[in-house]
Amino acid sequence: MAINYCPNMTAMSLNEVGTRFYMKDLAFLTSPDMSRAEVVTNHIVIAQYAGLNKISVRKLIDNNKQDLEDLGILSFEMTKPIKGSTGGRPTKIYQLNRNQAMLLITWLDNTEPVRAFKLALVKRFDELEKTIQTWIKERAAEKATTRSLTDAVQNWKHTNPHAQSNFRKLLTKCATGSPYTKVQARGDKGVPMVDLLTAEELQKYKRLKALVIPLLELGEDYDFIKVTLEKYATKKAVNATQQ
Repeated sequence: MAINYCPNMTAMSLNEVGTRFYMKDLAFLTSPDMSRAEVVTNHIVIAQYAGLNKISVRKLIDNNKQDLEDLGILSFEMTKPIKGSTGGRPTKIYQLNRNQAMLLITWLDNTEPVRAFKLALVKRFDELEKTIQTWIKERAAEKATTRSLTDAVQNWKHTNPHAQSNFRKLLTKCATGSPYTKVQARGDKGVPMVDLLTAEELQKYKRLKALVIPLLELGEDYDFIKVTLEKYATKKAVNATQQ
């Protein structure tokens, strides 16, 4: 099948194409729930950044579904026309995992935009897959301390029926800079809050939890612990900005 190219894109050099890439737009996570998230791109992204016609790319996928499905589930989403626009029908957008995307790219002409895009896409997949792996390690380490925190709150001399919830909310706020309810709103109802933290946030959450446990065991009151955690979180944020 012939692929229609966009003339203004195919005429660009590798460097010119590279300047147009916004790495975060090339591939993305399928869910804010990091325990379920996978890294994918879609055929619209491939068409846009490789200088191709998106309808031609979609038809190329339609005509080679079996090969792509050998590399994983070929999922898609339907997008509705922009509200207020006249006419138009829902658009099918194929989502592709790393192997599916790489296979699809091998079917394209080896133009400069395609080569530049493939390199950038590989780097973005690597980046996001590393993020997931880091999160998995941090989550495992965080789980190991969950029982310790629960026990420390239960044995805290100032404990009360709301103590467990209050400390979870405090740790979340200090780790993310956002209220607990806002973090919980990232995902579906019932998803554990810690599964909605990024790898960086989870690492900070774990450090803060390790700090709060000895303070509880020492019998410090809630206000003292809150001020201590907030100071620690603010200091870390300032240091990170200056690096």
